Amino acid sequence: MTAATPNRLLPRPDNGRRRWTIARQFPALVLLAGLLFALPTAVAAQGGAAAPRFDAKAAWSAFTTLLREQYGYFERPGVDGNAILAAFAARATEAPDDTAFIDVLQLVSHNFADPHFIVGPFDAGDWAIIPTASDLHGRVEGGVFRIEQVRADSAARAAGIAPGMIVQQIDGATPRALVEAITGRDWAALSPVQIGFAFDIALAGRRGQPRTLVIADGGGERRLVLAATRDQAQRIDKGPLLDVERRGRLGIIRINNSLGNAALIQRFAEALEMLADTDALLIDLRNTPSGGNTSVARGILGHFVDSEMPYQVHVIPYESRVLGPPRKFVEHVLPFGRRYAGKVHVAGGRWTGSMGEGLMIGFDAIGAATIGSDLADLLGALSNERIAGSGARIDIGTEQLFTVAGQPRADFRPRLYLRDAERSASDDPVVTAILSSAGSAR
Repeated sequence: MTAATPNRLLPRPDNGRRRWTIARQFPALVLLAGLLFALPTAVAAQGGAAAPRFDAKAAWSAFTTLLREQYGYFERPGVDGNAILAAFAARATEAPDDTAFIDVLQLVSHNFADPHFIVGPFDAGDWAIIPTASDLHGRVEGGVFRIEQVRADSAARAAGIAPGMIVQQIDGATPRALVEAITGRDWAALSPVQIGFAFDIALAGRRGQPRTLVIADGGGERRLVLAATRDQAQRIDKGPLLDVERRGRLGIIRINNSLGNAALIQRFAEALEMLADTDALLIDLRNTPSGGNTSVARGILGHFVDSEMPYQVHVIPYESRVLGPPRKFVEHVLPFGRRYAGKVHVAGGRWTGSMGEGLMIGFDAIGAATIGSDLADLLGALSNERIAGSGARIDIGTEQLFTVAGQPRADFRPRLYLRDAERSASDDPVVTAILSSAGSAR
């Protein structure tokens, strides 16, 4: 093991602006699914517990019971949980081995159209995990597959892909054919929610593999070869926990997918100290697709409250579905560290996921100005589960999450809504909107 890199501030020029990066002392937590779902082979090789004996019917029964009793989003608009399970029951119970069985469960998970619902272990042919390993968000209207958002600093943006472009093919197949392959169902059986989710997976491609897209715009068709989306995820993981920047009297802290790294608590405090003399602060959560944990979130939120305040609401569906009495509780944030005195803006977008979404609703609850586009909609608070009769590992949201006003977290929109919040090398719509509003307020 190499020695840890010392914590340090690294000044670097950026078109005349003052910027710093705060380096990682330890790598950020890997996307949980990527970490957990690679384990079974390694554990067996190290002499750990043997893989469970495969029993398709017992495993399917355990899986369906898990979803019906504990999954917080089993039924919602565009997603009929019982219909999904009925569509795959025969394929699952007739699976010849555990690998084939897990493949069926992955199809089931895609039908629930929830980035938090992940089934592993993975193999080389599986689809990338979105939104962490993705750089394009699409929209399907009238059978036309369009690009709606392009992730900042991505291979897709570098290749010139822009919102509004039409996707004709991905890796030699039509988007419609890939939607059917990813969901394992005919087009006619799918809702718009399921189609849109599967299209985003298709745009992200296979795990660790480059993609070839045929794109149409006003200039005709173009064939583009894009790097694997996992490359960007790994590059971010090896980079700094956050970046610090000044735009005049506006301080900016950009969090780089590190909300699961406890070291971010101290790094954020250091960054805030550097910007203590600014009149306003932007906390940029647009690059937090993998989520994180509430300890880190409260370590950030605590700098912006003077007293204990509620910031999100939890509901445990298992309690009412199985035991009877409902269970609901409110999570609070307490003052922590230096209190920032200026105006606070918080930005989110399509690559703001899970705990990033929790911070968006938390900052909204304490009175900060939220700005950005629709968020990633990773549903609920995550649990990692196993089932009898299979080596499958399952991530699902077993806690439903709400704003303090009672709105489902997945329905939350930033107060200042932008259709596309992603920045480019020449423009940042969030910063532009903040500076514009500051100028008009004078």
